[in-house]
Amino acid sequence: MEPPPPGPLVGFGDTATAKISVNASLAGAIIGKGGVNSKQISRQTGAKLSIREHETDANLRNIELEGTFDQIGQASAMVKELIANVGPAGGYGHGHSYSKPSGGFSNYKTKICDNFNKGACSFGQRCNFAHGAAELRKTGV
Repeated sequence: MEPPPPGPLVGFGDTATAKISVNASLAGAIIGKGGVNSKQISRQTGAKLSIREHETDANLRNIELEGTFDQIGQASAMVKELIANVGPAGGYGHGHSYSKPSGGFSNYKTKICDNFNKGACSFGQRCNFAHGAAELRKTGV
């Protein structure tokens, strides 16, 4: 049996890169106003996040995550949560943001925050989702 060919060894804690392809209309929501969401994800997880053009489809964007496997896993989960919470038109309908939405955002605090339930909401008091039943509002109020 021959030994494996020489090359870089990948061990625990080494950096890796992951790519998530998303609809181009979601890119702005993932970045957030002034880059607030992408910066928060990077600060919270330690992973580097960048958004690039998709190689073959102009309707898609690639979210590139660089870091350790754990950092990429955490950052990927945060990106997926942002995507799940973006309004139907790719806007900020009921996604996370850093301030209470003003006028026109009828979904504010109408759903329990999934990350809060897991004990890991990085948005704290600025989260648009309810952190417990006491904060929960009725839809359309």
